[in-house]
Amino acid sequence: MKLKHLLALIFGSLALLSGSVAVAESSNPLPAAETAQLQQATQNDKVNLNNATAEQLQKGLVGIGAKKAQAIIEYREQHGPFVSVEQITEVKGIGSAIFEKNKDRLAIE
Repeated sequence: MKLKHLLALIFGSLALLSGSVAVAESSNPLPAAETAQLQQATQNDKVNLNNATAEQLQKGLVGIGAKKAQAIIEYREQHGPFVSVEQITEVKGIGSAIFEKNKDRLAIE
């Protein structure tokens, strides 16, 4: 009888512990893809808004895909070189949230 209680206690404890580990792992506020992109972008050099290619914009900045990279290039072609990194928020589809995630990665030369 004592053995059954001991086994039940052990299995119950294991079930509780495995549940708390799953909750701890799911508390990451960023999706896995964005977290990986953020880590990769942190390791790379800054992205120069005035001469970066679409590929460099996509790889070096968080939240920038093909369409937004193309929009940045088109804005640059229509309005001339960026005079400040904050000016990127004037590009359609680039708001303050994307700017805040990338402001330490942006450069103008």
